[in-house]
Amino acid sequence: MSDVIVFKGAISFPITLDPTVWVFDERKFDLKTYAGEDDSSLATQAKYLAGTGTQWDKELREGATLPSERKSLAEERKVLEGEYGIRLDPFITNAEPLPEVTHVRLHREDQEAVVLPLAEARRAILQFSKDGRPIKEDGPVYFYLPEVLLAKEEPIKGITAFEFITEQA
Repeated sequence: MSDVIVFKGAISFPITLDPTVWVFDERKFDLKTYAGEDDSSLATQAKYLAGTGTQWDKELREGATLPSERKSLAEERKVLEGEYGIRLDPFITNAEPLPEVTHVRLHREDQEAVVLPLAEARRAILQFSKDGRPIKEDGPVYFYLPEVLLAKEEPIKGITAFEFITEQA
């Protein structure tokens, strides 16, 4: 089993993802309380981007300082016990698929690859934490589409690479 996932194929920037560090990412969300896509998730993302921009501007003016915001002990403990996911779309955007890309092939360890349209892959959620620990068995992530997650169906497991392709082959 690999601990990282590579992006390859028809993209401008091949990248490697390390899901073990996503526990520190502000974009993560608790899968136990996930209720589907709505406008509030877009508002949360906009708020995150605005806060990041504000912090950047402040550091340019005043210099960098250590964060003064401390989470409560209960919030910190929750991270060690929760099941978290993160959206795949920002990573796809960073890899910059070429204009002719239509599909994504999910390579899996010891299993047949799964091919999805690019638009479907952009909607995906990657679970990277189960019971507060990185996913080791069939990991490092579980791949869900929102409706699969809400229906509590089995995810796609054992992903080793996302290959961006120009046609379904």
